[in-house]
Amino acid sequence: MNTVTRIISFATLFASLPAMAEETLYTDGRFYTMNIDAPWAEAVLVDNGRITFVGSNADAGRQADADAKIVSLDGRFAMPSLIDAHTHPGLVSFLGEGKDDARLPQSSKEEMFAWLEQYAKDHPDIPFVTLGEWNVDFFGSKGPNKSDLDRIFPNRPAMLSDSSGHSLWLNSKALELFNVTRDTPDLSKNISYFVRDKDGEPTGWVKEFPLMGAFRDALLREPEVMKERLHDFLTFLSNHGVSHVFDAGNFYFHDDIYPLVAELEKSGRLPLRYEGSYHIFSPDQLEHAVDEVLRLRKTYGGKSLTFNSVKIHFDGVSEINTAGMLEPFADEPDNNGGVLFSTGQLVDLIDRLAKHHINLHLHSVGDRATRVILDAAARVKEQNGGKLPILITIAHLETVAPEDIMRFRELGIHANFTPHWLGGAVFSGADKALGEERRYRSQMVHTFFNEGANVTFSSDVVTATEAWRANPFFGMQIGVTRQEPSLGKTAKIFPPASERATVGEMLEGYTLNAARQLGIDQEVGSIEPGKLADFIVLDHNPFAVDVYELKDLKVVYKV
Repeated sequence: MNTVTRIISFATLFASLPAMAEETLYTDGRFYTMNIDAPWAEAVLVDNGRITFVGSNADAGRQADADAKIVSLDGRFAMPSLIDAHTHPGLVSFLGEGKDDARLPQSSKEEMFAWLEQYAKDHPDIPFVTLGEWNVDFFGSKGPNKSDLDRIFPNRPAMLSDSSGHSLWLNSKALELFNVTRDTPDLSKNISYFVRDKDGEPTGWVKEFPLMGAFRDALLREPEVMKERLHDFLTFLSNHGVSHVFDAGNFYFHDDIYPLVAELEKSGRLPLRYEGSYHIFSPDQLEHAVDEVLRLRKTYGGKSLTFNSVKIHFDGVSEINTAGMLEPFADEPDNNGGVLFSTGQLVDLIDRLAKHHINLHLHSVGDRATRVILDAAARVKEQNGGKLPILITIAHLETVAPEDIMRFRELGIHANFTPHWLGGAVFSGADKALGEERRYRSQMVHTFFNEGANVTFSSDVVTATEAWRANPFFGMQIGVTRQEPSLGKTAKIFPPASERATVGEMLEGYTLNAARQLGIDQEVGSIEPGKLADFIVLDHNPFAVDVYELKDLKVVYKV
């Protein structure tokens, strides 16, 4: 046949499949299988939702029953469905509006203050001013001070988020509103804390998450609104070829988000497979981590909503000098940032997780944070006869000591990167903190591949404003070019240019490697006999298009 006679769509993985009792033969395709022994095929035979044959048109035709349904792909490119291995659908459901109407000027501190003064005059009746984003470069390592906001907003609380997404700037009224005084404890040393002056008084700069618990009522929306925003984002991912997502955490909001995901599944509206996690960002959560995963699994788990991981925010970020570094920050020589737990604490946690088959996923930006995690994994591996008892993933890996990169393969640790950061436009302000040498070995994706690590990719979006950047094909383009698409082909290449990934590496990281990270590679991630029929058909071949057109690839069929 020369035309498609039937399209079969899967809503989820491992869940109830559509009626597919009859065989379906997909012919005349360019199947990129991710099977290293047979990377290309013309035809795939599917029986009852599983792949039974992959090969040539002629051989597949001989394998198929006489009454098999035939679907011709007319030479189109097909590949395994994509996996977003670290993102935050729950946060997208209540953060951001998908627009950027009141973003602070980024050109200079003076222009920003003039803009704020005008805003205060134009909006005198707003009782609590919340704005963003102020550029962390404007203030350096000393950071902003409440006195400047007090001058502009003397009679009402004001709170401004920064360009890294990891700190806040509050005036005195806002500190009073949240009961922050010189006696208010920090959440964790050198990561989540209130910056204080020489007398111990809070300056108004709040790093990372010590106020997260106070924001619950202010942040969350009506459950139905959040559920629809959640559904919209997951549908966006599904429409762009994603069949499985890993939720990398919701701070204090587990019991606000996961009931909504469970409702979507029960109503048949969950468009992909969803793995949730228990999110640790405070030291006092460590003791209850295993119990919390088991509770979430029992309370909300289903066929398509699973809970198999603990996620730890193990350090901060370089933009505000909270990442855990081996050497001090270049602009703050007495500060190495911080890590949430010691090597010994991680070893103990991994042992406890292993007893319940719970995996570990960690945010790590700094080289010291990654070193501590690798050392803990090495100790556990030695204690377990040379094998890790659980899957361990380290995400972000913005700065890694060169000698530690090869340890990922040796230890079997998964390396997760966020490609849409690799154009240099999402986060800024780390140049001064890191210094030239460390900045020019940022997110060494290609080297990780060359050293044999299992490299995976993800979107890591946290607001509706940036949700469009979760398109994996957008991420693929930036991973290959290390340039921000909106700036064109002549845009500055995010250094080092040698770390540009190949198209094949990007496809691998979004499919088979991501399936390995999540422990589902026996079921999905490649087009092979015995696996679920979980693949997508694109309008163009990624290997054949101009790399600056990768972002425009469209999914025309989902199987």
